[in-house]
Amino acid sequence: MTNYPTMETVELGDELPVMHKRVEEAELFLYSAASFNPHRIHYDRAYAQYEGHQDIVVHGPLQGSWLTQFVTDWAGPRSRLLSVEWQNRASAFVGDELYFSGSVISINQTNGSVELEINERKEDGSLLMPAKATIKLEETK
Repeated sequence: MTNYPTMETVELGDELPVMHKRVEEAELFLYSAASFNPHRIHYDRAYAQYEGHQDIVVHGPLQGSWLTQFVTDWAGPRSRLLSVEWQNRASAFVGDELYFSGSVISINQTNGSVELEINERKEDGSLLMPAKATIKLEETK
């Protein structure tokens, strides 16, 4: 994206372009290694099923990282993430098609920030992670 929003162009209710992710086994294994998370439900299918999961479980913090990426990709390199918070409501599993969407819910002209309501959903529309983020956008003046 090259036309990033600015404080002069953003409007209340603007929809962020949907971001799509398909979860792959290798990515989960690598995230487990990088985050020093040895829990086998994140890379061992047989063990995850033994623990009662339908398949290999996607890490909650990895999904939170994707939500953050979604916001910062939309806002562009000259913006600044002020806050992001999410709640993990349901599990995602390897092979799931995930969709990230959101909209502008408030604009603060005084400090140059916007508040976003964002979420992660499965292909069937079920909500995995509701979230909010506040970001300071670039001013072109």
